[in-house]
Amino acid sequence: MVFAIDARLHGEINTQSMGALMNVVNSQVRAGVKKIRIVIASSGDDPSAGFAAYNYLRGLTNLEISTFNMGNVDSAAVLLFCAGKTRYAVPGARFVIHGNSLTTVGPVQMDSNVLQSNFEIIKNLNQMLIQVLAATAHKEKRDDIENAMHGQLIVSAEEAVKWGLVHDVRATYMEPGAILVTVSAPAPPSPEVKPPVQFTSSTPTAAGKL
Repeated sequence: MVFAIDARLHGEINTQSMGALMNVVNSQVRAGVKKIRIVIASSGDDPSAGFAAYNYLRGLTNLEISTFNMGNVDSAAVLLFCAGKTRYAVPGARFVIHGNSLTTVGPVQMDSNVLQSNFEIIKNLNQMLIQVLAATAHKEKRDDIENAMHGQLIVSAEEAVKWGLVHDVRATYMEPGAILVTVSAPAPPSPEVKPPVQFTSSTPTAAGKL
């Protein structure tokens, strides 16, 4: 008998949310689930957390994983989306692809060596994103993917089908007979203490980063 669940993830891609997702996946695998659909609506955030989740999920060869864009899969969330063996999106959904950035909290002193080191990390994160997208999309889209690292590219669900990122556009995300599981990341301690330097891949808004 084949069991299926739909795991719904709304919010940022970070260590806490990806850890919560992995816990859900692990518990369902132990329960005998063979098919998992991850339903995503996210503005992104931490590319390293997204990349770790991508590698983990792609390594579960005995599990059929599909991903579904519920409205927006932006920035680091694209990495998680690409983990699906089959990938879907609702009509009108979007994907936002762009390079990574460095965000500082408060006054941070950096000399040329620190700046160069951080620059190399950003280049590595961008290459990581290119690697995953190029392995997922059609080969002829690699130039578009690399160009997006120098700016921002918005891809509709319908365009994503032509890219090879999405296999089909569907109005309904629930797998017939599946059980819906919501992934809830643990709340950060209050007040939240942030490191002075963060590498992020979030879609900016008029008011700043999400």
